[in-house]
Amino acid sequence: MIDFRDCYSADYFEARERFLKHAKELDLPSETFLHPQSSEFDQDVAVDVVRIGSIEAKYVLFVTSGVHGTELTAGSGPQLQMLSHFNESLPADTALVLVHAMNAYGSAKLTRTDENNVDPNRNIRADFSKLPINESYRELHSALCPKEWQGEGREKADAGITHYVEEKGVLALTQDVLQGQYEYPDGIFYGGKTESWCVSNFTQIVKDHAKGADQIAIVDIHTGVGPYGFGEVMRVDRPAPADVEWENIGGFVCDILDRADCPKAPIKILLEFGTYEFDRVLTGLRGDNWLRHHGDPQSSWGRQIKRNLRDALFANDEKWLGDISRQSLEVCEATLQELKGASETI
Repeated sequence: MIDFRDCYSADYFEARERFLKHAKELDLPSETFLHPQSSEFDQDVAVDVVRIGSIEAKYVLFVTSGVHGTELTAGSGPQLQMLSHFNESLPADTALVLVHAMNAYGSAKLTRTDENNVDPNRNIRADFSKLPINESYRELHSALCPKEWQGEGREKADAGITHYVEEKGVLALTQDVLQGQYEYPDGIFYGGKTESWCVSNFTQIVKDHAKGADQIAIVDIHTGVGPYGFGEVMRVDRPAPADVEWENIGGFVCDILDRADCPKAPIKILLEFGTYEFDRVLTGLRGDNWLRHHGDPQSSWGRQIKRNLRDALFANDEKWLGDISRQSLEVCEATLQELKGASETI
């Protein structure tokens, strides 16, 4: 297995090249799903899929990276290790499907959302004709997404968020305001009004690779919330514990597994690794949203905003990277054991 120090890449394009190269070295076939707007870039932008294991496997585990494009390089590292690790150790009746850069456009742009500013983890809806109104987000939209990122406008926006937290608490911010919204296309955590390309594409990938399986599972790798380097196992296939930050969030990409035709209910895990304090992460996302709608990404200020965003969601130090790799492999191993009917370990 590749050492974790050699697994992490600087950006989407390097990560994609390394992922496909290592799969080829192991004689593992890959599928490529070119993004419809790939021509905007100098290189191909695509979702790449590698399956390890028989097409007739009864148990299938999907491992996804880049649902949020800002988090692709963190998820891609463990996926690179998994290519060789599970190629040598996977049971005969089990398959592992690695989906690299599920939100390929956002991964290539180093932005959280897709080409239409849609957050894939708020975009899984049974009916887009009946979208909820998030009154808490509505109250803070102008503060979260100011038209000015410097000077008096920014100061007023930050003061509005501070006042909200002082009055209602941080938990109200993380649970209610950030749970997702469908009213402001230029806002953060926007779930969209139709299904996004990356969600439709991943749905087809899941259905194709779940054919004939008795049960399927997913480990979806994310960063940005929680203690530094700690991987929180969010069991999306059961009710959330009370008062956790993600209690009210709906529309997780993990829920796409419900669309597959399998006899047993899927195991759905969102694996969230902590980086820095929440305010730093939120500020990075707000800055990137401002840049998208009001700024110039090629300006010195725009490049600084992108660096701040990258650094808030990817901690480039050896211990953090080692923790991400180790825990990702451990959670995938435990999920495979649970799929095969062993006692629950996660």
